[in-house]
Formats: sequence, C-alpha cells, structure tokens
Amino acid sequence: MVHVQPAPGSPYPSAPGSTPGRAKRPVWHWILLGAVALLGLLVVGTLGVIIAVQLLTRGNPQSTLEDFYTSLETADCELFMDSTTEEYRAATGLTSCTILEDELGPISAVDYEVNERINRQGYAIFEVTETYTVEGQEVDVDLRYYVRRIDGQWDLDGIELLEHGAEPIT
Repeated sequence: MVHVQPAPGSPYPSAPGSTPGRAKRPVWHWILLGAVALLGLLVVGTLGVIIAVQLLTRGNPQSTLEDFYTSLETADCELFMDSTTEEYRAATGLTSCTILEDELGPISAVDYEVNERINRQGYAIFEVTETYTVEGQEVDVDLRYYVRRIDGQWDLDGIELLEHGAEPIT
C-alpha cells in the first residue's frame, strides 16, 4: 500500500475534530490556574476582613470620656478602672475602689460640653467645659482631657486645668 505524501509547503492535514494551527492545553493546566486564582481571592478576602475588623473595633475615645463621667456620677468603680489608665489612677491617688468611694462620695451630676476634639497619633485630646454647682453657685471649669489608645482600647490618661487665654490645641 502506498501512502500519498503532501506536497512540499502544504499544511499537514489535521485530525478530525481539532482546530488547525492551535495546540490544545491539558486539563491540569486549567486546574492549576484556577487554584492559583482561588488562592489569590482567598488572600485578598482575608486581608479585607482583617482590615474591616480593625476599622470597626477601633472604639470611640469620646465614649471613654462619657464612661468616665458616668463612673464619677454613679460611683461605678469597675467603669472608672476600665476607662482610665493605671498611670492616671496613680497620679490622682484613686487606685482602689475603697479610695474612689471615699474621695468622690456622692457627686451630683456634672454637666459637660466638649468644645473641641483633636486627634493625634495614639491620642484624642478634648477641651471640655464642666458645669456644676458648689454651695448654690454654678461653676464653669475648662479642662483638657487626654485619652490614649492602649492595646486597642481608649483610656483616659490625663486631665489638665485650662486657664483663661490658654494656648489652643493645634
């Protein structure tokens, strides 16, 4: 039997069902590409979830200020300890619940208004005007609160009495 050879320069006949001029990729190649793409999406999704959790659990330094005032009004020692730093408690001498109850006693409601808030790296600084009554007279006091972020939680770290005409926070 004699086989006919194609003429020089003419294309070889292709097998039935295949496209001429293009090699077919093996199945393992597509599986590998799909696995790499899936792994990439998984990494991006995980990073997105981590960033979202970090943003949503940052807390609010102003709620720390509110907790501080609530703890003073209600003599809630646990809330006081939770909303202040150890350094602040040591500086004020309010280091235990017994001392806190003895020193504060029944404090009447203290009204306060946040006049200004400045955010610094790791700090929020609040300028607050407190209003309370002493012997029937209303007293206004201007204070500066320093709320510090420690281990993901905001805690009151210091209070400064402001004199009239004090330097503003910039």
